[in-house]
Amino acid sequence: MPSTTVSVPPATGIPVDEALRLIRATGADLERAIERANLARDHFKGDEVRLCAITNAKSGHCPEDCGFCSQSSKYQTDAPEYRLRSAEELSHDAIRAWEAGAGEFSIVASGRAMTKERELAEVEAALRTIREKTTLLRCASLGLQDRASLERLKAAGLQAVHHNLETARSHHPNIVTTHNYDDEVEAIRTARAVGLHVCSGGIFGMGETPEQRVEMLEALRELDVDSVPLNFLNPRPGTPVAEKYNITLEECLAVIVVARLMMPAKEIFVCGGREVNLGQRLDEIFRAGANGTMVGNYLTTMGRGVEKDLQAIGRQGLRPVGITESATAPAKTRRLAAGDPRPGRSTARLPVLG
Repeated sequence: MPSTTVSVPPATGIPVDEALRLIRATGADLERAIERANLARDHFKGDEVRLCAITNAKSGHCPEDCGFCSQSSKYQTDAPEYRLRSAEELSHDAIRAWEAGAGEFSIVASGRAMTKERELAEVEAALRTIREKTTLLRCASLGLQDRASLERLKAAGLQAVHHNLETARSHHPNIVTTHNYDDEVEAIRTARAVGLHVCSGGIFGMGETPEQRVEMLEALRELDVDSVPLNFLNPRPGTPVAEKYNITLEECLAVIVVARLMMPAKEIFVCGGREVNLGQRLDEIFRAGANGTMVGNYLTTMGRGVEKDLQAIGRQGLRPVGITESATAPAKTRRLAAGDPRPGRSTARLPVLG
């Protein structure tokens, strides 16, 4: 049971000075912060856990120099390289993810932005099929898209855009030089202006300081994004950021805690690098404040399998949920727990999507 000294933060979240103290919490102090974050998650999100999945739609050959990314053409890595996959393949991945229990699905493509007519038409076709055959929240992560292309994709069925800030403004030049921090912000604002659900977070452990972690979380709060994916660096051989890797297990938990307490009413997802960085405490991401996670595999690395995620969710008395067409209406969420009796539902392992 929570102690009487633990309180739920206001919907606006804790102030920055408190976040700066908690981001360095360890030991007993961290455990008390986790207790508070768990209470906040339960208060604002109840027992629901959202599941998302992605497909690596187009891989490699990227001209950007993001220091964490093995798909950049600037670095020698073993990342796969291929052109945009067909609408049929992309929608097939989405349907399999939906049948396995995911409620949200993102089409992720390498590159600065998707501008070729052939590629945009392929994504449009995939979105239409996914809209017709599933109730997935349909998302895309296509880089620095302009308003016209987002409006076009929205008409085809796009509901959400994923675009990470990646890191704090003060650390951004150390991570990427081929575009700047304001480009990231503009991509988020453009998606919001079009009326799309915005998913934006970053990667922790890229040589940034604890204070810079709070700096990025505060920027996300100010941008009022809808979902916040927290990723922890899984260093990729051949990438320059691999040499800057600097995060511990307790620091990962502190990031999740602070994200929840700063943005208590938002969707907080824990995604890439969780298996590598959280180890034996991986299942504690929900107690630390997360109310969502990515299932299946990532872009260029493996996940741990949806069965284990569902088991961990169940052991904690939580329930996986799916999303209907009204993606922003919590009262209309559709539950997709293991054992769902509807025809066609399966709790089999998610396909290799990353």
